[in-house]
Amino acid sequence: MSRYEIKTTMKSKLLKGLIYMLISFVGISSCDSEDESVPEPSAPSIDITSPADLTGLRVLVGSPLTFTLSIEAESGLSSVSLNGTSIKNYTGTETTDSFDFDYTALENGIAELIFVVEDALANTTSADAISVEAVGDVGFLIADMAGEQLSLVTENGIGIDDDLDDRLVGTFNVNGSLTDNATFEIVGNQATVSNAADNPDADAALEFQGNAFKIVKKASADSLWNNAGWAHVIFDFRTTLSQEYIEALPQVNADLNGLTTGTKVIQLDAYYDDTQDANIDFSSLTTQTEIWNADPGKGYLIDLTLVKHEVHRENHDGSGMYIGYQGYVDKANEWVTVTFDGLDLGRVGNFSAAGDPGKKPAESNEIDGVRIIPGGGYNDGGSPNAIYFRNLRIVDSE
Repeated sequence: MSRYEIKTTMKSKLLKGLIYMLISFVGISSCDSEDESVPEPSAPSIDITSPADLTGLRVLVGSPLTFTLSIEAESGLSSVSLNGTSIKNYTGTETTDSFDFDYTALENGIAELIFVVEDALANTTSADAISVEAVGDVGFLIADMAGEQLSLVTENGIGIDDDLDDRLVGTFNVNGSLTDNATFEIVGNQATVSNAADNPDADAALEFQGNAFKIVKKASADSLWNNAGWAHVIFDFRTTLSQEYIEALPQVNADLNGLTTGTKVIQLDAYYDDTQDANIDFSSLTTQTEIWNADPGKGYLIDLTLVKHEVHRENHDGSGMYIGYQGYVDKANEWVTVTFDGLDLGRVGNFSAAGDPGKKPAESNEIDGVRIIPGGGYNDGGSPNAIYFRNLRIVDSE
């Protein structure tokens, strides 16, 4: 072998050795990289910390149920959703959060709620499904009647002809579909009103819970009426009710002796407390005879008239009326829902359908108030027994 061939062979062996070393080094480095790789971020987490007990949840339709959510995402938060709809979004830089969310049911029934958290890498985690039963759909809420009193002033000389009187006029908070406050006034001051009164039933069903409008009737200063209990309470909602809703209610028929069929009806929750007066109980009230315009055998009559307030308040027996309905409280010492599905026949000549312009009747597009007479003529004026009201509303007819 020549000297040249020996040198070439040595160079070739040296090159191969270097290549083997390089391959070995790369292989070792590769193994080291795999051993030292960064682990993937953990999935986001979501916990519902309030209510503490998530079983058997019930809520009023239209009233919020508050959930407290605690969430975490190592790779950054993106969003929280409820049943596929986002309720809170993040920039991706936040990793933890705790917040309150108000769930409001819009109709009766059982809803399944699933809260989901998503992180910045699009990973998601769902909380366990929660069932919530919603009850007490109040329909179109005119006034909850439960608000606190804002003011109480005396207005003098209201009325016309022989109906001049001084009245206490109260303004009170309202939750409802029309306004946030309303007024009440009591003709002849024949009652005492307590706004935002404590509920008379501490264990009331969910749909009847909350404060109420309380009326205790006084004996009249007029000897003609004495303790008959003719407390006319006139409410002004300061906003006109929808003409569509008014005309969807039962109307006076062509013969002025009954009601047509409507697609909606007025309701009011009521509670008559007969436990305060040992001389008057519900049985004695509802077995009376010859109470004008009432059938005591059906219970305790509530008259409700739809009115144009400014006209009606000046002549509470004669003007500004569109239509009057009757409904009965059929038991005492518990909340009942009064449905106004009877015609106030005793006053029908004053209603719009009677067509007497001298009565200045209200039209269907002018209704901004109601006049309520609780148990007129039932002889409990001056009794400490009280009647409570909640949730004056318009609902679909059954």
